[in-house]
Amino acid sequence: MTKKVFKLITVDNVEKEEAFLEEMASKGWFFSKYALLRYHFEQAEPADYTYCIDYKEDTGDEEEYLTLFDDAGWEHVYSYPILNGKWMYFRKAVKEGEPKEAIFTDDDSMVALWKTIRSRWSWFGGIVALMLIAVGLISLFASTYFIGSIFTFTVAALLIVLYGKMYIRMTRKIKLRS
Repeated sequence: MTKKVFKLITVDNVEKEEAFLEEMASKGWFFSKYALLRYHFEQAEPADYTYCIDYKEDTGDEEEYLTLFDDAGWEHVYSYPILNGKWMYFRKAVKEGEPKEAIFTDDDSMVALWKTIRSRWSWFGGIVALMLIAVGLISLFASTYFIGSIFTFTVAALLIVLYGKMYIRMTRKIKLRS
């Protein structure tokens, strides 16, 4: 049996996404893919898994990268391509009586990941917001479609707030670990 769950988790909240996937696994729902803001799950016996998510830039060494994780006991579950890279989803069974493992074992690795995420998504959000503002201005001055312009400006403002929030949260995380 399969299940799809609509859930919006922003890129600055990877820990929340990992916790969500772990909670679903404990209920017998195992993550299989992500598409259109929906998490897809397959049902099986409940199990205790640690999920970890990494952002892998396209550098041509994906096979070596996946081998490294496989050698460390991490199962590659899914890759979600975006912004000249991929979100890489891994899981590992939690051994009874042992602490939960993580793919990032030092602060420098986490800070490097957060800096990459902050940079990529800030640029992307900024460019999209500027494009929406330009479209809104053009439609405002070139036609009588005033309501469309207001809608476009509203969407641009929401994106600026969303990506601004992401930038601030990532910067705080970086400062706490640096």
